Amino acid sequence: MEEDLYKRNSATKKVFKTLLIVILILGGFLGGSIFGAKNTDLIIKNSVLVTEDDSFNKLFEVKDMLHNKYYQDIDDDILLEGAIKGMVNSVGDPYTIFFNSEEYKDFNNDGSGNYIGIGVMVGIKDNKIVVITPFEESPAFEAGLRAGDIIKKVNGISFDGTEMDKAVSIIRGEEGKSVTLTIERDSVEKDIEVVRRNIVIKNVSEEMLENNIGLVTLKQFTEGTGSEVKEAFESLKKSGSEKYILDLRGNPGGFLNEAIDIASLFIPKGEIVLYTLDKADSRKDYLSKGGDFTDVDLILLVDEGSASASEVLAGALKDYDRAELIGNKTFGKGIVQQAFTVGKDEGLKVTVSSYFSPEGKVIHEKGIEPDIEVEIPEDVELPLTKDTDIQLKKAIEVLLEGKTN
Repeated sequence: MEEDLYKRNSATKKVFKTLLIVILILGGFLGGSIFGAKNTDLIIKNSVLVTEDDSFNKLFEVKDMLHNKYYQDIDDDILLEGAIKGMVNSVGDPYTIFFNSEEYKDFNNDGSGNYIGIGVMVGIKDNKIVVITPFEESPAFEAGLRAGDIIKKVNGISFDGTEMDKAVSIIRGEEGKSVTLTIERDSVEKDIEVVRRNIVIKNVSEEMLENNIGLVTLKQFTEGTGSEVKEAFESLKKSGSEKYILDLRGNPGGFLNEAIDIASLFIPKGEIVLYTLDKADSRKDYLSKGGDFTDVDLILLVDEGSASASEVLAGALKDYDRAELIGNKTFGKGIVQQAFTVGKDEGLKVTVSSYFSPEGKVIHEKGIEPDIEVEIPEDVELPLTKDTDIQLKKAIEVLLEGKTN
């Protein structure tokens, strides 16, 4: 399952007019398949493609040669999908991806937190596929996968960061079937077999700790989590909570609008939560909507698994001194993707901009340093308990000492 900070949108086929040209080139002429492309501006004369661009002629030549010379029949639909994915992959950004119908359905299902898989979020570091977090009680966690593991192979096939979408598509599969991951940890490689199952993630939970300290744990920024976090804080407040801890450890991100909604609980209305810059250096500011917790004592727990939307929230609260960060440096994904619908039921996810904290701090490939660094010892058994979670203990200690804000 892929880790993303992205926005939802849709686009008509007109956005992909150039793509339709490629479709027509790859499709058969004179009664052959046109792959559903009904309108183009190209003109065909005497069965010859007329274009002033030699690159189109080259594509047509390769397509024609494949059909004439390849020793087996070629499925034009597969040929088209491969051509589109090749074009998208050539951008060189592992977060810019074309999805076929089935992949796009899975991608959209991620928004609910429910899917068939192994329960792991991955990202890219140094062109390697890295585990951001295995969700507790998931097959991945139970099999021994941990944050920071590098996935070298899936079912014996090697993958690097540019092929993350391919790796993810193989990791997912039929419920009850196993997948073998070759991971690297501390420079040592080993194989881990994981059995896929239906993954259902409870994204928001709340708990009243000692001394009226409210703890809210957020696993992902999926649809509706902004409202769920607000309800959790309000519930704890009604129960007498006066100080709060928001646990973002192992949270790989998700929807940008949910991050804005949650940040708005703690940041005065109208203040910048983050801003983005696109390829034209066009700036867009995302502003707080305001909330009822702008003056409470707050601790954020973060670690190397806190990424993307988690870093939006952490960066904003840190810049405004609205929360103290405790734990480890965050993952470092500071780019935004936008999802477009292509055709009837396929999709294209594109990296459209970089984002920055309110003070203009770069997050991508840098991460956010905690105010107080607390390292969980390597020999501590996972999952953590209240007795072994020294990061949580430190947060409680700081709140009781009144050092926040």
